[in-house]
Amino acid sequence: MLHVLPHAGGGGETYVKALAGIEGYRAERITLAQLPMRLRGQELLHVHGEGAAALCLPFLGLRPSIVTLHGLHLLRRVEGVARAAAIANLRLVLQAAARTLCVSQAEMTDLVEAVGAEAARRAVVILNGVEPATPPDAKEKAEARKRLSLPQDAVVAACVGALDEVKQPQVAAQAARQAGVTLLLAGEGPLRAGLEAMGSGVRLLGRLEDVRPALAAADFLVLPSQREGLSFALLEAMALGLAPVVSDAPGNPEAVGDAGIVVARGDVAGFAAAFTRLRDPVLRATLGARARERVQAHFRADEMRRRTREVYEEALRGG
Repeated sequence: MLHVLPHAGGGGETYVKALAGIEGYRAERITLAQLPMRLRGQELLHVHGEGAAALCLPFLGLRPSIVTLHGLHLLRRVEGVARAAAIANLRLVLQAAARTLCVSQAEMTDLVEAVGAEAARRAVVILNGVEPATPPDAKEKAEARKRLSLPQDAVVAACVGALDEVKQPQVAAQAARQAGVTLLLAGEGPLRAGLEAMGSGVRLLGRLEDVRPALAAADFLVLPSQREGLSFALLEAMALGLAPVVSDAPGNPEAVGDAGIVVARGDVAGFAAAFTRLRDPVLRATLGARARERVQAHFRADEMRRRTREVYEEALRGG
């Protein structure tokens, strides 16, 4: 099986790594530029993202093919003629692929609204999932804060993701300053210089191979993004028992349910108010426990793999 990603890194690569445990399948992942030379000998093609799927259209019909949309980022950011073109592209992808996977119910809703129920008849929702995780105990939290030179009694938020306009880290940073909360930013991107200029209260950790120490040091997670599919960073933090504060971008409210605080996209004052509420350790603990239970009930990596394997086998049978 060949996984085709638009680029290295990001949520798509996390998704592919999560699927690596499917028994009976040998998977290889490549980027778009490598596709033509690596297609030979592969029995199944799995393409990630609507943009990559558009570029792979000539190949989708050559063998059983699956497409995962990962947030409909193209459709959700364009209007007018560009949106009409994005919808036409989606219809072609849906027709060419054996199955198209949506990672959240919100994504399926937007897809059906754009292309119609008939065009989306072979699309299916398979929620992103993460592995079980043991929450950090008091000792791990204290050691993580010591390594980061954070006061043990500080209220600390963590934000994990690219430092770009899609993820909106500046909203989290401005809200943290208003609420008097320390913000840990794990990631890199074009907004780094502006975030560094904000000074005290905002700590830039760069891109981390392992984000657990940053999450262990934090009291809650913030995800202020403009667009999401179903964030693995969010689910991983919830699995560790961190209370989440998220934007109302599609997929985020679905992930947190009643286990977090949802704020309108770009609303700095709203995020600051949520941070202030989470100064209360009892509320943090209550939401954190709910978050962990919600991941265990709805967003499990083993269930994601099981359902994806069923889709693979159906495609290979020609279903």
